[in-house]
Parts: sequence; C-alpha cells; structure tokens
Amino acid sequence: MRAIFNVLLLTSTVLSAADWSSLYDTASLEKQGPRLRHDVDLVIAQEIQPFLTVEQAHAFSQIQLELPLTAPPEPNPFDCYSPGEGRLILPLLTVAFVEDMAEAYSWLWANRYSSRTVDEYLGMLRNRSPGDFPGNRYPSPLVALHIPADARRDPAVAKMTERVRGTTLSFMLLHQFGHSRYRTAAEESALRHEGMDGDEERADAFALEVMKKNSETPAGLLMLIHGMMYLPAVAPKNHPLSNGRLREMANFLDTNIREFSDGRPNRQLTSTAIRSLASHIRQSAAFLSDTAGQELWAEQSRKTTIADLAPRHFAE
Repeated sequence: MRAIFNVLLLTSTVLSAADWSSLYDTASLEKQGPRLRHDVDLVIAQEIQPFLTVEQAHAFSQIQLELPLTAPPEPNPFDCYSPGEGRLILPLLTVAFVEDMAEAYSWLWANRYSSRTVDEYLGMLRNRSPGDFPGNRYPSPLVALHIPADARRDPAVAKMTERVRGTTLSFMLLHQFGHSRYRTAAEESALRHEGMDGDEERADAFALEVMKKNSETPAGLLMLIHGMMYLPAVAPKNHPLSNGRLREMANFLDTNIREFSDGRPNRQLTSTAIRSLASHIRQSAAFLSDTAGQELWAEQSRKTTIADLAPRHFAE
C-alpha cells in the first residue's frame, strides 16, 4: 500500500521507525494474552456478529483472526491489517494499548479532567525516542497519564472503558473486513502500491454501517483517528488518513444520527454525542491542512515529559 500522509506525519524528526513495541514487555503481553484474546472474542460475539447479515456473518466467521504479540517489522500500537488469504492480524500490543487508552480517556472524563493530555502523550510517542525515558522504553498510557491503578473500581469509568474499547476494536475489525468485501486477495496485492483514499472510505462506510445497527455511539472512533494521525503505520499495514476520508466519516455520522440514536435510552443525548463526534472529526480534518499548527505541535511534543501529562482541568 502506498502511504499517503499529510505533512504532519512527514516533518517530525522521529519517523515511524520508533520501536513502539517497547510500550509493553513481552512477559506482560504474554501474561495478559488469554484475557485480551477473550475480550476480542466478546467484542466479535456481542458487537459485530449480531449486526452482520447472514452472508456477512458467514464470511466473517471464515476469517482467520491472528493475535500475535506484535506485528513486525515496525510494530505500531494501532496495527490491524490483513496480509491476504483470509487472514486478519490484530496484535496483542494493539489490544492492550487500545484498552489502556480507553481507560485513560474514561478516567479523565469521569473526573472532569481534560483529555488533551492524551493527545500530548501520543505526540510524545511520535516525537521522542525510547532513550528519553527510564529503561529505554516508552511509557504505557496508564503510567504516562498518571491514571490510578484502581481507576476501574469506579463503575462509570469501567462502563465507559468497555464502551470505548469495544467500539474502537469493532471499527478496526469491521474496517478491515470491509476491505475484504470490496476486493479479493489478488486485488489487495495489486492495489498495494496504489492510492487508497476511495478504498479506505468504502471500508469506513462499511464499518459504520454495521455499527449504527447496534444503536451505539462509536465512542472510540476519535481516539483511533488521533492515534492514526500521530502514530502512522508502515506499509503494507497502514490505513492512510486524508481530509476527504475524515470528512466522509463526519458526513456519515451526521446523515445517520437517527439510526445511531434508535434504541438508546436517551435519544436526544445520543444525537448530541453523534453531532459532537462528527464536529471533532472535522476539526481533525482541518488540522491535517494546518501546516503551522502541525509544526507547533511537533515542537511542543519534542519537549513533553511524563510530568507534563499530569491530569489537569479544562481551564489549565
């Protein structure tokens, strides 16, 4: 696949060769492996399979889902890709990172702290090297963002963590499945070095089309978008972002507000959440065109430390 990145993703002094696999040591991922695999199975069983057509559900069940520790040659904490031949790769590194990011967002939200520190953390990963941190390792989200070890004892945090994690993983899996719905393995190979915008947009639309049947706000979508903006994957694993792709996502959400809200206890609240999500996605699209803003972001990120990521209220 030909990488199509905005200047933001090309001007940073730390390129995609950063070893983000150092976020978690091998022993930790192996220990968490059974639980993380079980959680992925639950997402598929509860949030994906019931909302597919009979034909789609059968096709999805035929996919060989592999959950290795990481995905070489350059592991990325948002990796999810297909090497073809009915296989889908979702590394445990990705599952663990998504879960920790979801917990961080949820704890900050529940305690009325700004989530801007999460983006600053991603910027730090993007623009600093492992050698800048203890043990020559990048800090994991919960450590870097000062999230307490018992954060999920709060029922509100636990519930939101599950929702953000579930919708993030659902979108990632459905997006990749969407690719298989539009081309064969041979076509996948032929398109590897071609432009991807239209293909990515079709896969996005497929994922959101399935997710709206769940009447669930895709709460993890913005987290995933920001992660893909700041931590681009390497070919052939990347799913390149573009202004057009982000605008299409926002348009889909706005157009389908009623469908996303149907079945929810508070339709008005859900509708407001969908509009807000669409608005934030459009802001992300605008940032992709803001060269000056990108340069400032990169400069600030190169100076960010773990101490700078301490929770802070919105006015700070």
